[in-house]
Amino acid sequence: MARSMEALVEQQARRWQLVHEKRRDEEHKPVLTVSRQHGAGADELVKTLAKQLGLDIFDREIIQQIAESTHLSEQVVGALDDKRRELLTEWLSGMASHNYLSSAEYRYQLTRVVGAVAHHGGAIIVGRGAHLILGQGEALRVLVVAPLDVRVATVMKRDGISERDARRQIQSVEADRKAFLMKHFHTDFDDPVHFDLVVNTSLLGIANSCAAIGAAVESLAAATKLAAR
Repeated sequence: MARSMEALVEQQARRWQLVHEKRRDEEHKPVLTVSRQHGAGADELVKTLAKQLGLDIFDREIIQQIAESTHLSEQVVGALDDKRRELLTEWLSGMASHNYLSSAEYRYQLTRVVGAVAHHGGAIIVGRGAHLILGQGEALRVLVVAPLDVRVATVMKRDGISERDARRQIQSVEADRKAFLMKHFHTDFDDPVHFDLVVNTSLLGIANSCAAIGAAVESLAAATKLAAR
């Protein structure tokens, strides 16, 4: 009887250990931030990577969360995010003061939401300066790039537009992104110091780029577990 009871206790202890290890692994699901040059294929890369690693994608969802927390419409916050705040100044001035989203408040809400997503884990956060909000070790911070001519060809094919319009689109989108980061984080968009990994999709392709990122995720996870021992 004593041996039988001891066996039961050992069996239950093993079960608890397995559950604990499973929960511990779940709590440490990877977090990635992905910044990208326009037309470099980041959308396809992110979708492929999320499927391979079982991660959630947070892009417009971040803006929605900010809007919900400040009682503003997604459209208004989206306009702020796209650096068109000057177009809304007159309209916003007529709103109640508690609905006014200043630049400082916007950054605060953005930082809060990105931090919450990262704390939960298992996410790919696209753009929004997330690579600057999350420091080294808090996420794998990836920059997706490709030569300009390749990106122009991609945008032309994707949107069915001329080369001239594709170049204008790339210039406009990237100017907005640079202005956003300079205003809220006082840094350049393409400063490599703020990234852990830069992948060139023109050279590697989407599949190999995802493989490189996946290998980096596994390497960091192994290093984290080793440091925790």
